[in-house]
Amino acid sequence: MTNTKTTTTKTNRYFRALLTALAATILALSAFSVPAIGDQSDDPNQSASGASKKVAAVSLASATATTPKASFASGSGGNYLGVMVSNHGNLMSFESPQGQEQVFSGQEGYAVCSNFSSTVHGHDTGSVEGGFGAPAFSQPTAGEFPLTVTRKTTDGKFQLKQVWSKPDATEKDVTVTMTLKNLSSATIHNVFLSRSGDFDAGATSQNQGARTLDSAWQWNDQSTESASRPPTGVMLTAATFWAVQDTFVEPRSDWVGGTHENCFARVPALTTPTSVQDLAMRAHYALFSLSAGQSKTVRFEYRSM
Repeated sequence: MTNTKTTTTKTNRYFRALLTALAATILALSAFSVPAIGDQSDDPNQSASGASKKVAAVSLASATATTPKASFASGSGGNYLGVMVSNHGNLMSFESPQGQEQVFSGQEGYAVCSNFSSTVHGHDTGSVEGGFGAPAFSQPTAGEFPLTVTRKTTDGKFQLKQVWSKPDATEKDVTVTMTLKNLSSATIHNVFLSRSGDFDAGATSQNQGARTLDSAWQWNDQSTESASRPPTGVMLTAATFWAVQDTFVEPRSDWVGGTHENCFARVPALTTPTSVQDLAMRAHYALFSLSAGQSKTVRFEYRSM
């Protein structure tokens, strides 16, 4: 048992190193260029109990008419959890504690890539998307969780199904299970599936960031507590531990500058723990090859810290 676990760990580390090296070579030759999203406020009250303000902000910023599809609210004060997911499967709002919105203007989403991310089949991060067709839904109760959002890439290669579970009011988290299916008649190699977002822990853009192999998080440390930087945080975890995953914390300027359209951050990666600055974060899975008709399923989790 121990030998098997050790071998698996070494294999995962080997593939991770190989993937990182190849990705660095490819991404160094690529240039990302998209219109930047509007300037971000450092006002700690930018989204006080932000459901209605969140809808308005996303509607103004979005070129894709992203609208709320499922919402959840429980508790009050420090025990509050509010979650909102869009009709495209984006995390529009994650509010915990009450009055401390963690997602800036609904800028969170996903990307599907292959060929070590040199081919982007589809991406959607709230206000910017490309490569996905219209969503189809399964929702037992209108406006509530669970919510299933299914989309196909416009190149006919993939189907992506997202199943957002009902948020856990006790654990202060929400999980999305994502199933990627190869719709083509040929094997697609070196497939990646990513989630990323522009997060503002404590409703301020000035956070620190850190990561492990399977989790990335942004937080305000209690030792530097102030009215503008309340001590709180949000964590993104690649929660399917049999799969090969990696995480990134990156400057927001890189993310809005184009990496949100991809499955990787720019290289070299930002060293963590970071200094206090405006950040984005992501987690991705290396799904390797998907044969014709094959599906693979992984989970992501957002959690209050």
